[in-house]
Amino acid sequence: MNDQRVRVLVVDDDEVKRYTITRSLQRAGFDIVEGMTGSDALRLATEAALLVLDVNLPDIDGYEVCRRLKADPITAAVPVLLLSATFVGTASQVEGLESGADAYLTDATEPPVLVATARALLRMRRAEKQARRDAARLRVALDAGQLGEWDLDLGTEELSTSSRCKSNFGRPVDAPFTYADLLAAIHPEDRTAVDQALRHVIENRSEYDVEHRIVCPSGEVRWVLVRGLIHGDDSPQRLIGVSLDITERKRTEQAFRDADRRKDEFLALLAHELRNPLAPIRNGLQVMRLAAGDPDAVSKSRDIMERQLGHMVRLIDDLLDVSRISRNKMELRRSRVLLLDVVAAAVETARPVIEAAGHELTVTLPPEPVYLDADLTRLAQVFSNLLSNSAKYTENGGQIWLTAQRDGGEVVVSVRDTGIGIPADSLPTVFDMFSQVDRSIERSTGGLGIGLALVKGLVEMHGGSVSAKSGKPGEGCTFTVRLPELKLDMEPMHPLPADDKPIVRSPSRRILVADDNRDSAASMATMLGLLGHDVRTVHDGVEAVEIAKVFQPQVILMDVGMPRLNGYDACRRIREQPWGKGATVIALTGWGQDEDRRLSKEAGCDLHLVKPVRPADLVQVLSDASGR
Repeated sequence: MNDQRVRVLVVDDDEVKRYTITRSLQRAGFDIVEGMTGSDALRLATEAALLVLDVNLPDIDGYEVCRRLKADPITAAVPVLLLSATFVGTASQVEGLESGADAYLTDATEPPVLVATARALLRMRRAEKQARRDAARLRVALDAGQLGEWDLDLGTEELSTSSRCKSNFGRPVDAPFTYADLLAAIHPEDRTAVDQALRHVIENRSEYDVEHRIVCPSGEVRWVLVRGLIHGDDSPQRLIGVSLDITERKRTEQAFRDADRRKDEFLALLAHELRNPLAPIRNGLQVMRLAAGDPDAVSKSRDIMERQLGHMVRLIDDLLDVSRISRNKMELRRSRVLLLDVVAAAVETARPVIEAAGHELTVTLPPEPVYLDADLTRLAQVFSNLLSNSAKYTENGGQIWLTAQRDGGEVVVSVRDTGIGIPADSLPTVFDMFSQVDRSIERSTGGLGIGLALVKGLVEMHGGSVSAKSGKPGEGCTFTVRLPELKLDMEPMHPLPADDKPIVRSPSRRILVADDNRDSAASMATMLGLLGHDVRTVHDGVEAVEIAKVFQPQVILMDVGMPRLNGYDACRRIREQPWGKGATVIALTGWGQDEDRRLSKEAGCDLHLVKPVRPADLVQVLSDASGR
């Protein structure tokens, strides 16, 4: 054992005895500091790893020195070896050890005994220091992990806990916490399972690992994870372990399960809502095929198909709007608008649904003009969604009120109905995406249930807020929108850019339609042909490049996802040719994310249009397409 540099303080007023002790310890490799009085011992103890102290000193005896050293937190950990030159009785040994000495030798003249005892005391000190370091590291780890410690005596049921453990069980950290308190804290529905788990641990000496609920004194229900091990070899005597508050984890897990369930319900509803308009569209096609000689039947079928197609487009647009809002990608075209104009546009949109159900709509607005800094179309969409929502969930012949009033610097618009209302447990999530309320007539009303999520997003983009309130079932509900008012002397923060370019019929052009969906390509070609254009169709990227070389179109409507060669690469090859540099290439695809637009631009496309494109928009684009 290497004791080099370990400093030992030797205190003895007998010079010969002190010299003997010093030489013995020096030969063993210790570094020695000497003193002659009790005062020297008290003064120099902080510099030593071990104190060898004579019992009889001229000023303060060794017993009193021990008491003072052990009472001082700075020197309490320094081991003390008491020495007596002559044999002493049991009473003196007891007094020395009781005073705080760690060892007591009555024959200090034997060097091997002295050195071995000194080394033993130093080993004990190192072990204690290591234990304290381990305990400190454990404490840091437990605190970082928010773990509480507990120790249960299985014989006496005496429980000791840390402050964190009490907190995990919802109890004050400065109050007693007994085993009876712990049992009382367990949720009544979980007590049997906890008791069975504890019995299993005691009988099988296995690990205790249980998640259960606890009830706080306030009545709040929380979750804890409790783990422990049996301590003791002969028989189960103590169970020691840790506790952890896992309430947030449980809530998160439940939220994920609820979100996953709502997603599945939403996808099923989406499939249902998309199939609904497909049925009359298919039926209309069959009618048009069978009644080709009956213009009236064909016209009625066409009207039905157009309405159903418009319904599908609105569903998809709502989905895309919610997605854009969630990714902060939606842009508002804000300007100074009248609340009256917003409400008029909303009522016009929702009126067919309201009138079809025979509802009575009452609109009450302030008598003076109210201005908003808003996107008129998007804000009208908010109130039309709320009106349509009320119309759908109100039995035929009900009443709907739209009321607006000033409140300080805000405009408060409420939509109230006499409908079936919203269950109280659904109110907190009614504006969430994928949130569906189980209503008695829901399946007959249609819709994806994302309208309120869209309302919330659009209102918040306008700097406002929206809330819902409902009474008892059948008493209807009220949606309240609060928006900042724009005063007459205030300028709108987001002026609407001027855009008065008229939409005109474009001149005849050579147009190449590239789309692997043959029906889509054929219908587009037919429509463009009726508008006076010279049109060719192809159905893959390689064919697009080959036909374009011969046809040399002025405009190319390029689908992105095509076989053999995708639309991006086909565009690149066309741009590499001299005849392809001046053509206007328009990506016409169902992919409309920002990344898709970036890719089409990098490939050389001039524009990116998302299917289904409105004919008026396409005519406008073709009218502008006079070259790159």
